[in-house]
Amino acid sequence: MKMMINGRQRLFKCFLQHRCIVTMPNYKVNESSNEQSSNMDDVPLELRPAQNPLKHLFTHEVHNQVPPLEKVDLYEQDAALRTYLTNDNCGEVRKFGAELGTYKWFEQGRVANQYTPVLRTHDRYGHRIDEVDFHPSYHQLMEIGMKYGIHSVAWESKNDKFNPHGHLQHAASLYLLTQIEAGVLCPLSMTYAGFPVLHRYLHCSSKSLNESFPLDKLLTRKYDQRCVPAHTKQGLTLGMAMTEKQGGSDVRANTTRAYCDNSADKRYVLVGHKWFCSAPMSDGFLVLAHIQEDGQKSSGIPSCFFVPRWLPNNERNPFYIQRLKDKLGNRSNASSEIEFNGTYGWLLGKEHDGVKAIIEMVHHTRLDAATGSAALMRQGLMQATWHAKYRKAFGKKLIEHPLMKSVLVDLLLESEAATSLVMYLASAYDATYNNTQTNNVAETKAFTRIATAIAKFWICKRTPETTYEALECLGGAGFVEESMMPRLYREAPLNSIWEGSGNVICLDIIRAMKKSPETLQSFLTFVSEAKGVNKYLDRALEQLEKKLSVNDNIEQNARTVATNLALCLQASLLVRNSPNAVSDAFCSSRLGPDRGMIFGGLPTDVDIDTVMKRLPF
Repeated sequence: MKMMINGRQRLFKCFLQHRCIVTMPNYKVNESSNEQSSNMDDVPLELRPAQNPLKHLFTHEVHNQVPPLEKVDLYEQDAALRTYLTNDNCGEVRKFGAELGTYKWFEQGRVANQYTPVLRTHDRYGHRIDEVDFHPSYHQLMEIGMKYGIHSVAWESKNDKFNPHGHLQHAASLYLLTQIEAGVLCPLSMTYAGFPVLHRYLHCSSKSLNESFPLDKLLTRKYDQRCVPAHTKQGLTLGMAMTEKQGGSDVRANTTRAYCDNSADKRYVLVGHKWFCSAPMSDGFLVLAHIQEDGQKSSGIPSCFFVPRWLPNNERNPFYIQRLKDKLGNRSNASSEIEFNGTYGWLLGKEHDGVKAIIEMVHHTRLDAATGSAALMRQGLMQATWHAKYRKAFGKKLIEHPLMKSVLVDLLLESEAATSLVMYLASAYDATYNNTQTNNVAETKAFTRIATAIAKFWICKRTPETTYEALECLGGAGFVEESMMPRLYREAPLNSIWEGSGNVICLDIIRAMKKSPETLQSFLTFVSEAKGVNKYLDRALEQLEKKLSVNDNIEQNARTVATNLALCLQASLLVRNSPNAVSDAFCSSRLGPDRGMIFGGLPTDVDIDTVMKRLPF
């Protein structure tokens, strides 16, 4: 045994003499590897990165690693976004994009997802409170979102007129913040979408309710996280609770009941449940329920009610949060299952007319869903491009390899087509609400009615595939949780499910075409205005019109119809507003005969080097 120990000691001594002395020079630390390194003075100590990590290790030297993306102007580096938002109409969007793209906010998004919401049904004494605790990073993200008016900018008025570019600025701001963290956009989007519903109907309810829930506080740019009566808060947010266990998207199958308690005040008592209620810490909710008459459902159509968390008498409204959903993504945001039992709600609009009351809100949240998905595409592209710019393989940077160029350009085309579509639609919303920029409001409304559904279906459907391809550009580095890519990938399927899944949206498109033929006519008029510029688009439009003229099995082929509508719409916008190299590449790769089935399979006529100039870095 002694001989074995002495032998090991000699071997170790030999190793130290011949190895360690050679490979153990004076230790050096990494210099700041990010050319755009940001000032960390405003970053909380607990969120700051490790300082001066060792580069020369005992066994190897750390090199060929991509520097952290610590500062990027989310507005300036996005050519497609800047096409629609200029100095004349961007409001504070430019400032918002510059402020968001820093290490501080990227880290706030990461931490808000790491430390997920916690439900507290009771206080320490056994009283029922039904509150949700969030990490401070979530509150910070909510605060900056409200500071820049994501929830309010579309409805802020001057001289009794809405902001003429409010919906565009809302969409752009939502698009920017989603790239940092998507979870907070749920309450911000629902507040934006729910405000016009309450503005139209709530004044018809009781005076005490209107005094206890002042609508002007929905438009303040101050975030107030406290669970206290609405009239005592600085700012308010809205949520909604529509779907139930047995029905899902089929809200007519809902079983939640409403019993009239005070007809003069339009006050009802609700009994039932909701399977998905996101952002349960909002101050008020739009809820669907069936009005009961003589103990029976009076109609198969539900009514819409406003359910505040606090009653006019400053007591809690019974609002029982059963549990929080353990979701695939969107984890910083609380999604809950709730029950109503003796819960007060005030009727909005007419009895048995709830779907009509909320249809405008759904119209807005669907565009927000498409916008959020476009944002995930953009951030995925940004992460992929940054990695390819700095990572070397096989003798040169990844971004210099022809095949990687094809993948990045293909991702760029998908991203810019999505961004162009949602920003154009937001501008169209402005035109209809303000009766500006158009001589035919009715036609524009008809166009947005069908085009919003098309955008929601297609962009949300494309996001998971796009995000995965961006993740693969990072290789194994994109598959670990320290990267942002797993969070983007988990988030990617969400918007295709919320606000109407793919099949529901496709059927809605078909229904709009049949019941409101002016929607399809306005769509065809719009895309036809782009004829004569690109041969692939011209051919696709001709084929589309032929297919639409045949109604056989149109419901069965609804996804194919929706896909063709979406591609022609995106192509027509790029032909109008993007450089020829971009529009030609999109039309060839999406509508041409040599279009590929996967990202990176671009036709040979695509001018890759020219399009690459629009990459973020």
